[in-house]
Amino acid sequence: MVASRWTVWANGNPGRRFYGCPYYYQDGGCRFFAWHDNEFGERANSVIKELLDDIDKLYDENCFLRRLEHGHSFDGELDSIQSDLRKLRRRHELYDAELRKAEKKFKVTMLLLFITCVWLCVGYLKM
Repeated sequence: MVASRWTVWANGNPGRRFYGCPYYYQDGGCRFFAWHDNEFGERANSVIKELLDDIDKLYDENCFLRRLEHGHSFDGELDSIQSDLRKLRRRHELYDAELRKAEKKFKVTMLLLFITCVWLCVGYLKM
């Protein structure tokens, strides 16, 4: 199966691309994950985050103006909820990417621990 290329828009790695299982957003699919890009610097992350926040503000303002233009009344809560939902989705993507990174490190650590144990056992049996 060919891995799909996704883009993270979360706070930790905004704009960074990665490869994941085609079923990545359905319980993680087969859990395949690999970065496509090198890690961005802190300045690039902060600039992208500011731009994403500006996009959110412009989107909210655009929704507000469209409703005014069409004469719809509203209480503002829906816009606030939609904005919060977008932010939560980005945060979810961040935590999901961090979890996958931690899982990969854990697997590598366990493999190294296993190899070390086998090496020690073989060395002990030769004595």
